[in-house]
Amino acid sequence: MKPAVLILFPVLLARLAAAPLDIAPDGGFPLVAGGSAAKIVTDGADHAVVSVAANCLADDVARVTGSKVSVSHSAPDGPQVIIGTLGRSKFIDHLAASGAIETRNIRGKWESCVITTITEPRPALVIAGSDPRGTAYGVFEVSRKIGVSPWVWWADAAPENRETLRLESGALLLDSPAVKYRGIFLNDEDWGLQPWAAKTFEPEVGNIGPKTYAKIFELMLRLRANTIWPAMHECTTAFHQVPGNNETADRYAIVLGSSHAEPMLRNNVGEWKKPKDHYNYLRHPDIVRDYWEERVKQRTKGESIFTLGMRGIHDSAIVGPKNQKERIATLETIFADQRKLLAKHLGKPLAEIGQMFCPYKEVLPDYQAGLKVPDDVTLVWPDDNFGYVRHFPTDAENKRSGGSGVYYHLSYLGSPMSWMWFDSLPPAFVWSEMRRAYDYGARSIWIANVGDIKGNEMSTEWFLDLAWNADEYGPESGMEFLKRFAATNFGAENAEDIADLWARHQQLAFARKPEHLQWNLPLTPYQPSEMTDREILDRLEAYRLLKHDAAEVCQALPEHSKDAAFQLIAYPIACAAAANLRYFGLELARRGHDAEQVEAAKSADREIAELTRRYNEGTAGGKWKHIMTSGGLSPKDWLRFQPTRFDQQLKEIAAADAKKMEETKPASPPAGLKGPAFYERDGVISMNAGNFTRKTDHLGGGWRRVPGLGRTGSAITLVPSTTQGAPEVSYRFHVSTGGPATLHFRILPTHPTDNGGELSLTASIDGSPAQVLRAKDFDPKTKEWQHRVLSNSLHLEAGLGSELTPGWHDLRVTADRGIALDKIVIDLGGLKPSYDGPAETRFPE
Repeated sequence: MKPAVLILFPVLLARLAAAPLDIAPDGGFPLVAGGSAAKIVTDGADHAVVSVAANCLADDVARVTGSKVSVSHSAPDGPQVIIGTLGRSKFIDHLAASGAIETRNIRGKWESCVITTITEPRPALVIAGSDPRGTAYGVFEVSRKIGVSPWVWWADAAPENRETLRLESGALLLDSPAVKYRGIFLNDEDWGLQPWAAKTFEPEVGNIGPKTYAKIFELMLRLRANTIWPAMHECTTAFHQVPGNNETADRYAIVLGSSHAEPMLRNNVGEWKKPKDHYNYLRHPDIVRDYWEERVKQRTKGESIFTLGMRGIHDSAIVGPKNQKERIATLETIFADQRKLLAKHLGKPLAEIGQMFCPYKEVLPDYQAGLKVPDDVTLVWPDDNFGYVRHFPTDAENKRSGGSGVYYHLSYLGSPMSWMWFDSLPPAFVWSEMRRAYDYGARSIWIANVGDIKGNEMSTEWFLDLAWNADEYGPESGMEFLKRFAATNFGAENAEDIADLWARHQQLAFARKPEHLQWNLPLTPYQPSEMTDREILDRLEAYRLLKHDAAEVCQALPEHSKDAAFQLIAYPIACAAAANLRYFGLELARRGHDAEQVEAAKSADREIAELTRRYNEGTAGGKWKHIMTSGGLSPKDWLRFQPTRFDQQLKEIAAADAKKMEETKPASPPAGLKGPAFYERDGVISMNAGNFTRKTDHLGGGWRRVPGLGRTGSAITLVPSTTQGAPEVSYRFHVSTGGPATLHFRILPTHPTDNGGELSLTASIDGSPAQVLRAKDFDPKTKEWQHRVLSNSLHLEAGLGSELTPGWHDLRVTADRGIALDKIVIDLGGLKPSYDGPAETRFPE
């Protein structure tokens, strides 16, 4: 039976510091009670976003209770919800001046808010913001508290219905965010967002227009985001050319920016109408400068962050300069000329104008070679397109007034293989990389490439949540988020089970994403996987069980949760299972297994098509028609970034020898041994890094297990990432056979935090002289890097100088800051050779 009353308690949640008040005798503030709803009051002189948020709250209350809530600019009799911004709302200013509400903790702060209940002159819930976005965030915090998910519209996460809503008397402080500008980049929209908007949601515009952006901006406010880089592929009409888009962004108080390849808010793909070779600042500076100036003159109102610099028309290198020295000189000239345009037309000091520069892909080496960027311009560091941050701010960079930020991928179209289908990134992995960037000083702007939103709901929320709370979230936070996300969208009673499903899904995908199952790179000959038959069958069985468990959980959910459950749970898990069966069924067939494997693969291919059809046509009454594409990409477009087509794989099947892997029973642990220990199996000792025997910290920092991180799900890294000294971690292991041995370490392919050319790890057994193992070649253009990011692994190997004797031994490890250690293998001759492929020793999973 559903509860009739929901009580809102003042608890610590998402930078909320509780300031409890006495509980009112009537049980708290009656938002909806006795069939009557409190009235919402705003000041018409406040920013438009306050009215937007107030009306959303009214809709949310109606979603929960069915009660219609009025929104007005005059104070009615009876209980009311007073919403406003300090200095913009006469209602809020009067309450603050009279002492009815306390605003000292938010005055002058960025995007801060206080939410409190009062009883005089009449019962009221007061939401007072330090600025308009702070007010809006406070409103949507109340929506969350009454059970409305940020994904109520975008993932059909319907709230549980209740007759009465009473809010516990008290006060909540929504403090300023850890990162000032937090936002999303809509990208690669060709296969989802654009066709859905053009054909289903906004056919009157026939593209992504103000109606679609209004829904996107509302979602951003619900997720406490404030900045957008609009969609910019050729299929999409440029944002600033669609009537109403700019005005909608300003009404929702969204800061407009543009990607690394779109300087001065210009969408070159859609807006550069002259010959492409004219987009050359060395040959045609006047033409290019006039093109940029046109946009600056159009964007003199509203909040903007102007991207400086220049690349090619799309995601390509700058045209004109012939070498690095010339590129650097050209870019420095461009910086100066662009800033003159900003100063000329925006009428305020350059230091007060939002500006950023993102040294993406080939531009980063130019920056590292000496490119000078003006001090007040924010440096936005890129990841390597697979979630590994490429550059960390130095002490000198942290002294710049413009600060630093990060451009991060939660979805990617490009080399070596795209990943654009659905969520599979472990939150622990995103935490590990982004917290490291934050620790080193990247705190001004965080932008995530979210693709076309659908399919990336969980990662999008986590990235933005982390941007708000980066200074508070620790190693456990990723797994905690899974439970919180599940509770928000499906109820606290289902949170553990659903979070477990997602964690299993993410760990399997971290070893090989559903888009990255093949071992050969696109448009190259077939290459067998490095997995044995047993490992393949174990992986397929793990997916079968995961799919079965997900179906059971989804089936048991109430009817109002079924659409959201299909989108967020059933579809990604079932498709991931089918994608693995489709690929590895053919892999087994190539090794000489019977035709049933081929038929199973064909059946899995049909299942993916049917699941995608259901997503588009059978979910939420057809609301999402055209939003989802099987595999994330068209079977005919961008083939250089895609796995081999399924029909082509069918033609390539050839017999291969089956290989078997036997398992043996491990030795018994000796009596009295404390902590985890590991034992030899057929000449191999295999250790998950998180299961260390002991560790030693240094000045409060040291090795920490990060649940959900790595292919083992228990990788370790140094926390904080700025830890000084060389904290040690050790592993106790037993050798049965003895003899020559080789040490193997699997680490995640993170980039060096000192922005140098290598990572190093030292290892010592039983106090012997330490061996230093070094990882190099972090250039994303190399095949070494390409294979590393597809498998999320980097292999380090060293032979021992002396033989290991039978008995107990101790392995001690130290490493550079930034290393995430996932797996350790000691090989005494038992590792089977890998197939012809990347030079990565195959680790037993």
